[in-house]
Amino acid sequence: MASLCSLSVATLSADDNRKQAQDLQSKKNASQVAVQSPQATDVCSFNFSSGADNTFVSYCVTVNGNVLQVVTPAGHQQIFGREGYGICDINANKEYFDYADTGDSPNWNSPVVLSTSATKVKIARTTSDGIWTLTQTIMKVATTSSIKVTMTLKNNTAVSREVQLSRFADIDENGFTHNTIDATLNSAMIYNSVGRGDPFGLALQNIGTSPFTYLGFVRNTAAPLAPCTPFTNQAIGPLVDIDGTAIMTYVITIPPQASKTINVGYKGM
Repeated sequence: MASLCSLSVATLSADDNRKQAQDLQSKKNASQVAVQSPQATDVCSFNFSSGADNTFVSYCVTVNGNVLQVVTPAGHQQIFGREGYGICDINANKEYFDYADTGDSPNWNSPVVLSTSATKVKIARTTSDGIWTLTQTIMKVATTSSIKVTMTLKNNTAVSREVQLSRFADIDENGFTHNTIDATLNSAMIYNSVGRGDPFGLALQNIGTSPFTYLGFVRNTAAPLAPCTPFTNQAIGPLVDIDGTAIMTYVITIPPQASKTINVGYKGM
């Protein structure tokens, strides 16, 4: 017991705090020079929180359906301004994406907020060519201190289409851009181990049983995801001291005028 009690979480030094701020500012500057459409935003439109201490989770959602400013547990911010969704229309080899701070493609119509409540928001967005409508329901799950994102993609055309639908998150554990990254089939994780900085993290996970081919993976880059070539920079973990990104991706065949749904979530580690 004595040896166990002697373990403690190291406090951040002034140098640590300075490096943390510099890393995040560098990433912010890189985002500002990325190609963005006028609709890209990192402005919080909907705010949610619940719990305390280890059960605490707080986040916001943009009008475009990006999940930002994720804090869990209390005092540990995991996602800042770079999160979102990517679609690859495999038939047409055409990409649609929105990752907030790190840019979005210009081929979206304006989002439509369908409903809001104290626990969730529902947002629909159609591509400017009319082919796809993505409806997202983003919900606080207080019982598990987690965030659930339901993504329903509708094929608005008269022909069956194959699509790769991805969720992207640039996780920086408590603001530090160099973390441990790893993945399983069901999750992509970015965190710090005990003894390596701030020992917390965040997992992007598949929720439930999916009928589709899917994979959780990490990338050894903070660059935005290209939806039609998502495995560029894929990393085989665990890798340490990496500024990485977490992905859940699904390959789905959607019949004409039909919709298919996937569920992913964010859970603190």
